[in-house]
Amino acid sequence: MTGAAGFIGSHLTARLVARGDDVHVVLRPGSNRARLLSVMERVTVHELDLADRSAVRAAIRAACPNRVFHLGAETRLSDQPAFDTARKALPLYVEPAFNLVEELAALPDPPFIVIRAGTIAEYGQAETPYRETGQPLPLTPYGAGMLAATHGLSMLAPILPFPVITARLALCYGPGQSRSFFVPALVDALLSRRSITVARPEDRRDLMHVTDAVEGLLRLADFAPADCELVNLATGMAPTMREVAERVVAQIGCPASLVSFRTLPPGDVPTRLLSSPDRANRRFGWRARIGLEDGLRATIEAEQAARELLGHLP
Repeated sequence: MTGAAGFIGSHLTARLVARGDDVHVVLRPGSNRARLLSVMERVTVHELDLADRSAVRAAIRAACPNRVFHLGAETRLSDQPAFDTARKALPLYVEPAFNLVEELAALPDPPFIVIRAGTIAEYGQAETPYRETGQPLPLTPYGAGMLAATHGLSMLAPILPFPVITARLALCYGPGQSRSFFVPALVDALLSRRSITVARPEDRRDLMHVTDAVEGLLRLADFAPADCELVNLATGMAPTMREVAERVVAQIGCPASLVSFRTLPPGDVPTRLLSSPDRANRRFGWRARIGLEDGLRATIEAEQAARELLGHLP
């Protein structure tokens, strides 16, 4: 697994370890391993940069994997189109994916499936709900870079001895996510009784609990279809950020006055990120099982437990 120290990757790693798999993880030099502390003694660590092909080759030959999860990707590029940021996309997204699959394909006994985490951001301005057959129109360097890797891997599919499936994930949330993201920032502020402003309250987002994402990725790996290069893992629902904030306020029981909602300037239209999960349900029997109310509650309870452990809860 690449990206094992990340938010989704750490949850997937823990799930694989729990079910008894022999897990090899790729960690970038200097990466924060805090999310993996509970499983570090039960995984084999390969510390390398995916841009280093010789290091990738050595790790792959040492592991000889039969399933590969490629989750290693930078998610926090600027949201604004710009030449300098766009130029970073190829080395960040395309080259690591190519290095990985090329070395896997060269194994005497290659894996029988590679699962790659894509993103709902690849769709951008496409018609909603996003479907795998639609035309993606990414709006950000992150979305465009990830889409370039998706198309590149599709182009290589005829010469690869294994299928590569890109799972376009909805916006995931849950325990252990960085507070630079909306849900954990909101939960952190309200548990601390700090005020917070929701910048775009009428934007709609397909929010999926990380446990559902992990189960979807595992389902894809177990089915290993050779004729399905792309599938959405999403809830098929998109609440407004105002609704999410109001639900968190109600669950925590804090004053509603802690949350303020910014008014968009004239001409700034609320966005809607919403994917259809129909293909995943039809082909693999997967659907998101954790509703927003339950997912938020689990996230809040996990944060409360962490704070109680550290003595930080007011």
